[in-house]
Amino acid sequence: MTLFRALFELDGDQRMSRGVARAIYAVVVVGIVVTWVAAVVLGFSQGTTLGILALLLGWVPAVLWIACARIILEFSTAMDALIERPAGGRAAH
Repeated sequence: MTLFRALFELDGDQRMSRGVARAIYAVVVVGIVVTWVAAVVLGFSQGTTLGILALLLGWVPAVLWIACARIILEFSTAMDALIERPAGGRAAH
């Protein structure tokens, strides 16, 4: 319940926790892997050559998308940590 509340709250009261970032990352990775498998299956349904190309080369954009998702989530959690920490280095709470 907390995951969905943190994802869809619009007031800016709650910061993204590492748990939310992990959940988003897991969903993104599963979605990218399912998309790659679907591309391989569709490639083989169109012909053997396309299937082999999708199998051998389809992982490259998948890895790039996963890397982009990881970088964005790491940046977001780092910015949240910086926002909560004042210049003195102590926690704001």
